[in-house]
Amino acid sequence: MDTSFFLSIYVLALVALIFFGVPIVFALGLVAVGSIYFANPALGLALGPVTWDGLSSFVLCAIPMFIFMGYILFESGLSARIYAGIYPLLDRLLPGGLLHANILVGAAFAACSGSSVANCATIGTVALPEMEKRGYARPIAAGSVAAGGTLGILIPPSISLIVYGAMTDQSIGQLFLGGIIPGIVLTLAYMMYIALRIHVHPALVAGAESVARRSWAECVRALWAVWPVVILFVGVMGSIYTGMATPTEAAAIGCGLTLLIAAALRLLDRKIMARALAGSVKTTAMVMAIYWAAKLMGIYLTYEQVTNELTRAVMSIGWSPFAILMSVIAFYLVLGAFMDDLAAMVMTLPLVFPMITALGYDPIWYGVLMTMLIQAGLLVPPVGMNLFILQGLRPEYSFGELVGGVMPFFYVLFVVIMAIVAFPELVLFLPRLAFGG
Repeated sequence: MDTSFFLSIYVLALVALIFFGVPIVFALGLVAVGSIYFANPALGLALGPVTWDGLSSFVLCAIPMFIFMGYILFESGLSARIYAGIYPLLDRLLPGGLLHANILVGAAFAACSGSSVANCATIGTVALPEMEKRGYARPIAAGSVAAGGTLGILIPPSISLIVYGAMTDQSIGQLFLGGIIPGIVLTLAYMMYIALRIHVHPALVAGAESVARRSWAECVRALWAVWPVVILFVGVMGSIYTGMATPTEAAAIGCGLTLLIAAALRLLDRKIMARALAGSVKTTAMVMAIYWAAKLMGIYLTYEQVTNELTRAVMSIGWSPFAILMSVIAFYLVLGAFMDDLAAMVMTLPLVFPMITALGYDPIWYGVLMTMLIQAGLLVPPVGMNLFILQGLRPEYSFGELVGGVMPFFYVLFVVIMAIVAFPELVLFLPRLAFGG
């Protein structure tokens, strides 16, 4: 089949289904199944075995466990304790300390659970009332919460990196290591922006000056509440890189540790477990259904050799690899404004990944870059998920206030993305150090 014709039908069918209100997972699944039967009805007989083989992958078993970790942290109140332990010290040390706390807590939660949506909801629930009480300007307060939430998709363990690794047969361990330095750089970049913005416009946090700060002794005592983060990060990431466990086994270790910590602090009961399990099942079902639909589309693309034809067509244009990469980056930034982050990745990865690797780019580096690109979609209207979470938490905030507060953090994220493009070793240094190559 002609590649341009296929892409036109593919895009038009998806847009039409989504326009008529069909959820993305069903839209992608219908197009995938329809394409398979259109190409070769005999391929349809393989749908059952392919579905089972794809969704029963040992690597993918890590996804529901990391999601469950995030829900336990949120529902049990462990996340609120961690925030309460971090913000007094930053409030004492830095102007606008609660804004910095939102970023650091986002990084801390990201090191325990791979869900950006859970991060944003957790930080927002605890931080927004406190910042309102202290008179912080709404836009920058909401922007810092949304930005802190995005770190969950990048800093390992990351659900998006697990899905990327499963779809492209890349090492989850190397992808996790590749996300560490960019995650740290992005965290520091967000905090530098906040410090600079407050220095230029101190009125943004002027109301906070009237609130009494805790003593140094109280700040140190409060900091003790972050010990669960240390245990979970060492338990999950330490077990992977000491060779004691695979990423999936490390996810199980993380779940066990989270439950033990919450139980030891007497934060668990039947209602909390029921809410955490229900949320985990819903989120896992959504993620796995989207992954399944993308795998089916990959079967069709392989059968019709569409990816090979697309790669040849792009290479024949005569553009440099860098120009093509910039086009891909622009494509994802636009796509992220209109589509859920995970759906955008799995829908396009079967087409884009072969082209990127054919151009000579490292697949581990590209996995982290792509994760950051879909991370940007969490902040960009009209479909930025973190914007909707914040508006759900604070309906009195206008959408304009939310967008005005979030967009500067989007620009910071874009600058860090360009730094990753200019200096690939920011991603590749740790994987090469640990695994060679």
